[in-house]
Amino acid sequence: MRLGYQTIAIALCALTLAPQSIANTYTDSAPAVSQTATLDQIDRALLLDFIHLSRFNIHFRLESNRHQPWRFWTYPLARESGTAATFGATLTDITQQAKGLHNLRNVSKNAIVNGMASAMTGNSISGAASSLELVQNTWICWKAGKAGFSPKASASFVKSVMASTDKLFAQRQQLIAQEDTPHRKVHELESEMLQRIRQQLVYEFLTWSVHSRDRMWRENSFYAVDAAQSFTRLSAVILARRALDNRGFAKPAVCTGLVANSALTLNPIFRNVVGRTVGIIQKHKLKKEFSFERPAPLEGSTDELQKMLADYSLDKEPKHLIGLVDITERSARLDKALDRETKDIERFQQIAQQGSVAGPVIGLTALASSILSSVAIYNYADKPKTANKLGFSGRISQSTGQLAALVYTPYMVMRAIRLNKHLKKREELPAQVLAQRLARLDKIEAQVKGTIQ
Repeated sequence: MRLGYQTIAIALCALTLAPQSIANTYTDSAPAVSQTATLDQIDRALLLDFIHLSRFNIHFRLESNRHQPWRFWTYPLARESGTAATFGATLTDITQQAKGLHNLRNVSKNAIVNGMASAMTGNSISGAASSLELVQNTWICWKAGKAGFSPKASASFVKSVMASTDKLFAQRQQLIAQEDTPHRKVHELESEMLQRIRQQLVYEFLTWSVHSRDRMWRENSFYAVDAAQSFTRLSAVILARRALDNRGFAKPAVCTGLVANSALTLNPIFRNVVGRTVGIIQKHKLKKEFSFERPAPLEGSTDELQKMLADYSLDKEPKHLIGLVDITERSARLDKALDRETKDIERFQQIAQQGSVAGPVIGLTALASSILSSVAIYNYADKPKTANKLGFSGRISQSTGQLAALVYTPYMVMRAIRLNKHLKKREELPAQVLAQRLARLDKIEAQVKGTIQ
């Protein structure tokens, strides 16, 4: 029996509301269509191809940059612990340097050594936390690649769907060209809507592919540099500990610390530059293979379209097509909202040092301390009181940044919790929205298969 326009409209509307699944889980592909296929068979094959592309888009979005739930807590807690330990070491230095402002004999070497031990522990924790995040991201990337979501494999899958549907569209157009009834115009408009919906699905894949690469490189570049700078600062503390007994280690210690704090300052900027650059490169690559454009709306208003179709006296059929136009436009707005919520969640899950503004500011306070320490060691080695005062000033600057990091990170975590709770209550968490779309796709597929028998 011919698949009615109402069923087509309902199915395709929901497809635009349900973008994006694991490529190698598809076992029920669209049936092969012969050269003598009817319009019914072509419609069925097109719908099933769109369903497969929609499922692929959903799982591509869910799996390509997935974070295990525990990572929401482990990384901030580990970094807070590391920062707290180094903050304790800084406070110890400030206390001892304050005692030595008037008399250096008041400084306790044992207290300084204990402070350095705390700094070594803190930097070790911070470096290990970022290293673990980098390893977990690499593992997720490997798993996504095995599931068919690597840049090359995912693009290949979408290209195969486009090639399949291009053939179906060509066959459909041949059949429509042979018609000589008022229904021909409706079928042509239907083909136009099908093309537009396919482009919407392809555009959703393209935009997320770019965002996925951007996010992966943004995160991994930060974790790599952050781990390196934490372990570099650990080396600086070890050298400083040796310098207490051998002054020859003092200059290497302050130089190593200067390098580490420079990396800390530049890392948030560097990660953004790397992510944006990789995103631009990925977009440029995809533009060579796909039309990277959001589907344009149909010419004219829906009222004009209603009038044009009404001229053929097709009763209820125009209502379904007009509804398809409206829901397709609404789906594009929903996808924009989904992207906005995803970016907000990603932003609130950042620790203080990852912030585009907070990160460099915190780094600059530590960099100022390293600069003052370098000036003290290189220019005032023979004036210990002056060197102590410079070190004291630097440690105050550094403590300010560390305290800000200790406050800012839990503040961002609390905002993330509030946002997640709010979205979950409204069933608007990205994972919830995508799960709803998957469920809707299953119903649509069962409806289409049950109708065209």
